Amino acid sequence: IELMNGAIGVESTLGEGSEFWVEMDLTVEPGAAARTTAAQLDAQLDVLLYVEDNTANLRLIETLVARRTDLRLVTAMDGNQGIEIARTILPQVILLDINLPGVSGLEVRQRLAEDPATAHIPVIALSANAMPRDIQRALTAGFFRYLTKPVKIDEVMETLDLALQLSRDGRRLRL
Repeated sequence: IELMNGAIGVESTLGEGSEFWVEMDLTVEPGAAARTTAAQLDAQLDVLLYVEDNTANLRLIETLVARRTDLRLVTAMDGNQGIEIARTILPQVILLDINLPGVSGLEVRQRLAEDPATAHIPVIALSANAMPRDIQRALTAGFFRYLTKPVKIDEVMETLDLALQLSRDGRRLRL
């Protein structure tokens, strides 16, 4: 919560109950980074596309990626928009929520895999679904890795590094 410039707290009275609260600054327009065009993307930076419909999760990843000088973040708020952006800018890595409105993350992954232009892009699942069957289903569907929420910062950064290395190696092989 603090990484997203928010606050969290609890007030408790013995025998009466507890009240939990979260404060978030949601004045930033959701998905503003999605309006970045291919022409605006710096060729020296690796591009990470994050497809997520939850504003708080978007802000958290924006905060994490802002710490990295080697990455440019582009976001999409739904699966169809994510597919369109992926086909337009061809990011090096895609971070994809599984539970998206309309088109699920699993379907987005399938569509990207069927398109020769995007089939090579490593796609990382990031989901609150943490059951072993959910994880196995996604990995079988072709996701590079499956990360669970709440986000573990070190795990996200290490996985991004691995996916970026795979993407760079793949680019060299295709050239």
